Amino acid sequence: MVTSAMATPLNMSIASPRGRFPTSHLFQRRNFILRPVASALSCSYRDSSSIGFSSRQNKLPLKLEQGDYSNLSNSVIEAKKGNPPVMPAVITPGGPLDLSTVLFRNRIIFIGQPINSQVAQRVISQLVTLATIDEESDILMYLNCPGGSTYSVLAIYDCMSWIKPKVGTVCFGVAASQGALLLAGGEKGMRYSMPNARIMIHQPQSGCGGHVEDVRRQVNEAVQSRHKIDKMYAAFTGQSLEKVQQYTERDRFLSVSEAMEFGLIDGVLETEY
Repeated sequence: MVTSAMATPLNMSIASPRGRFPTSHLFQRRNFILRPVASALSCSYRDSSSIGFSSRQNKLPLKLEQGDYSNLSNSVIEAKKGNPPVMPAVITPGGPLDLSTVLFRNRIIFIGQPINSQVAQRVISQLVTLATIDEESDILMYLNCPGGSTYSVLAIYDCMSWIKPKVGTVCFGVAASQGALLLAGGEKGMRYSMPNARIMIHQPQSGCGGHVEDVRRQVNEAVQSRHKIDKMYAAFTGQSLEKVQQYTERDRFLSVSEAMEFGLIDGVLETEY
């Protein structure tokens, strides 16, 4: 058995040039308390413990189950046929935990793949369950999502809007296409991104086939979907519908600062290291 340690939050910060959202409604749980402004730069900074990042300070020791690999050179385990890499089991007084259980207990939902009906069903189930367990505590949704089905994404957004807990969103890596819609659809004042993430918005994509009348109806549905999504972006960002339509006419890639200026996110998480 090997003993490791769970760290407490890294000294990270949230930058927001607008300062237009009050902090009274942000992350009211103990792990989600935002700290005071730390500098007088053009952006305000707050501690990232508010979104559940871990620290370098030794706090709660955890036991990680690990096999005896002393006979291997340099103690390296190579992934090969018959020897796939295995995630370590975290042993706690309540028994072993897997990663999804740890995230769920901390009211964190992670979407790291294109969103289809199966992913939407899982996310909606998690949202409803967390809302049933505790109506007052906030929920965080971590996104590293290249997009997905328009219908599935809208189903998730409807659930986010319907449940009582506030749902904050954080972008890691990329939030593209409908993934960007989910990112922007989080609770205002609780939409963040990592500094090296990329955000891309565009009009919905669709494929048509079948009889001529069927194609006409499919095209009409695609046009209606675009109008709906453009109106949603306008509501999320505060931009005019005409400007949103200009941005979504083709693939529009945005840095985090551009996304914040446009109104898709409210802050950028930055480390001091």
